Amino acid sequence: MPADRTGWPLRRFLWIDLAWALFALLNLAGIFVFGSWETVPFHFIWVSLTILYGFRAWSLGPTLGVLAVIVLLTGSAILVDVRRGLQPVDELTEVPLMGAMFLAMVWHVRRRVAALREVGRVSEANYRLLQRQRRFVQDASHQLRTPIAVACAHAELIARDARGLAAEDAGVVVEELRRLARIADRLLFLAAAEDPDVLHRAPLELEPLLVGTLRRWSATPRAWRLGIVDDAVIEGDGERLAQAIDALVENAVKHSEPGSPIELSVREDGAAVIITVRDSGSGIPEPERERVFERFAQAGEASTRRGGVGLGLAIVKAVVEAHGGTVHVYSQAGKGTTFELVLPKGSPQRMPRLTPTAMGSRMAPD
Repeated sequence: MPADRTGWPLRRFLWIDLAWALFALLNLAGIFVFGSWETVPFHFIWVSLTILYGFRAWSLGPTLGVLAVIVLLTGSAILVDVRRGLQPVDELTEVPLMGAMFLAMVWHVRRRVAALREVGRVSEANYRLLQRQRRFVQDASHQLRTPIAVACAHAELIARDARGLAAEDAGVVVEELRRLARIADRLLFLAAAEDPDVLHRAPLELEPLLVGTLRRWSATPRAWRLGIVDDAVIEGDGERLAQAIDALVENAVKHSEPGSPIELSVREDGAAVIITVRDSGSGIPEPERERVFERFAQAGEASTRRGGVGLGLAIVKAVVEAHGGTVHVYSQAGKGTTFELVLPKGSPQRMPRLTPTAMGSRMAPD
């Protein structure tokens, strides 16, 4: 189907063009019939032409052609009224003035259309670049997992048979290889989590989700607490959300001391549900708070000292945003940190396809 400069089908607006042509002819006839009142139909023609052009930007040829026809017709009609003595001669100046104003509007509209087209081109290029980066991360992570697993298995055999310093060195190698494996797994998960199409949505009760999280982490020496728990149900991917909550709990454990309290809660707030993970640990310094959700970002020295790689909170953000929600952090140095996951109760407007999750296993701590 033929399309205009904005890519909209011309046939869709054909009835508008015909309606305007009829309206313009009626007003042109009004200029001839009611010569002393020509100002009203004259301006109706030009204003309606401007409105018509606002529906879509014509190409330059048709625009100049229509403008020339309107200038000739309205100019001729006023000239007839001038000769009949119904209008003063200076009324003819209205014709080039209205034409110039219309051309100025056309120039601005064409600039805007060109700018929107450029924005669309850049957005498409950026989208393709992000897709290539995501595929690269996924492919690289897949390719790394096998050699890392093989090397780790051999290193474990060496560590088991070695003695003394050699055993310690082999143990270090095993731990670092396992850390590399976790990084590869998390990069693979993060690349998949950023795409809402990988979510498997279903009605999800949040209380069992929090209780299950506390049960998994109960062996860690912290004062675990279950705070306010509303009877909240959302449309979400339970596996992904469990991984996101695990990442927040893991972060709380890293930045708190044994025996300090860590509280999980969920409450309803209008059309949203808020999941909260609160600790009483070291907190996040204000300068670092802005970048905690960036990949490989680590707040303070705790993550580095305890082996973190800075992907956990990036995964949290990706999972929550894939569900159409937002994540917020509130923290005071030395007084602890609170993370809030704000999730919509229903499904976002864009429902993803039901596809298997890219990773079936629970993430291991960094």
